[in-house]
Amino acid sequence: MRVLFLIIFIFFSSKISAHQPKLIKYSPTINNPHEIIFPEISKAYYGKLNGNPHYYKIESEKEFSFYAGITIPKVNEEYNWISIEVIDQNNNTIFFADGKNHSWKSWYEPYARDWYWIGPQIGTHNNKEFKSSLKINAGKYIIKVFNENNYGSYSLAVGEKEFFGSNIFEKILTWIPILFYIGPYMDIVHWQKLDLKAYIPHIFLVGLIFIIFVILKKKILRKNFINQKKP
Repeated sequence: MRVLFLIIFIFFSSKISAHQPKLIKYSPTINNPHEIIFPEISKAYYGKLNGNPHYYKIESEKEFSFYAGITIPKVNEEYNWISIEVIDQNNNTIFFADGKNHSWKSWYEPYARDWYWIGPQIGTHNNKEFKSSLKINAGKYIIKVFNENNYGSYSLAVGEKEFFGSNIFEKILTWIPILFYIGPYMDIVHWQKLDLKAYIPHIFLVGLIFIIFVILKKKILRKNFINQKKP
């Protein structure tokens, strides 16, 4: 029954535009950046600046499609802007997305069922809300996430291709942590709220365990009653 629920959820979720969420619960530094594997696959890195910039690393042996964009959770009508900078292996800035002078817009994300502020993006214009990827050469790149005080929660989106697994088993392995851990964690830590919708899978699981417990208990009681009646 639980697997059926997950399959139904995955089926409908696959029709929603979404990034693979990745939690960054530490401060990746310039000397120890967080490595982005398969940079063309769409991912959202959820982090929180606490006094220092965050750094992400991409290494590719071939030309690849690149996209990066920053959003921040909309808790109220105020926001703490954040910029992103892309530095190549020669320490040259090749892209700079200025959050300070950007016109931030509110946006409702149906996948996470939360409001964001959309910040600057790196990509090609396509007359849509979010830019498309652009081609960059093979090499090593560093993405720097920062602002004046290096403070505030953010979501760094990297890549454009959506991929949540090639089969049901891979999809389940991907969605289980999202459903039971990542969603509630982001609501409490990054959105600073308690949203009961994030706990629907937990409530469903507790209910399912209770039903199984009741069924098993009835079977055991019935079996004991039958054994007691036997001569």
